[in-house]
Amino acid sequence: MRLGILDCDRLDPDLADRFGPVYSEMFIRGFQPLAPELEFRVWSAIDGELPEDLHECDAWLITGSRHDAYSDIPWIQALRGWIRRAHDADVKLAGICFGHQVIAQALGGRSGEIHQGVGAGGVGSPHAGRCPPGWRRREIISAFWRAIRIRWRCSPPEQPGWRATIFVPTSCSCRGDNIVAIQGHPEFSVEYNRALIERRRGLLPDERYQSSLSSLEGEVDSTTMMQWLLQFLGILPLRAGAA
Repeated sequence: MRLGILDCDRLDPDLADRFGPVYSEMFIRGFQPLAPELEFRVWSAIDGELPEDLHECDAWLITGSRHDAYSDIPWIQALRGWIRRAHDADVKLAGICFGHQVIAQALGGRSGEIHQGVGAGGVGSPHAGRCPPGWRRREIISAFWRAIRIRWRCSPPEQPGWRATIFVPTSCSCRGDNIVAIQGHPEFSVEYNRALIERRRGLLPDERYQSSLSSLEGEVDSTTMMQWLLQFLGILPLRAGAA
């Protein structure tokens, strides 16, 4: 099987050598141990590259980005159009963070600025909220959600007033059985998230900085979340009894 990944940003130069240079590499590193036979094809959506053939891959994933999902930047407008095509074609599609928001924006939802200051990043758990019109709140795979409380890594942008993972009202959305969108970052490693928090040191009160670093301790469910994404996308089989 083949997974198509649409890269929507690049890592900053000081982090690219260690973790990048693009987000698709993080996903590939996370997915390969779970599905060793899976093939990957990457498009640079931020450079205007979008797949013409929606059936070239078995499923698709849109990465995160520092850009705004509601922006009228040409490549984001083109991406929203591609998402509508993908929706109409009933292909399997997942969106992460910016990918979550741009999917919702393209299909009748709304995203915009928040004014709650600078988020620190770290590890958090999803919470309930309202969905875009036509969406239904549900579990990615209902039996799995009931079995475990997900803790994943999140990292909001550095600039005050921007959207931020820990502030959004909806952490996970599904549309039918083909589209899933999540706000957390299961692809982020502890080391990458720590590097992001340390870069924000000068923007954060000491207590927030220390609590963000402390949140990285212990186990998180990112690998489980990556597995669920592959299962939702039809790349891995559902485990017995999952609904």
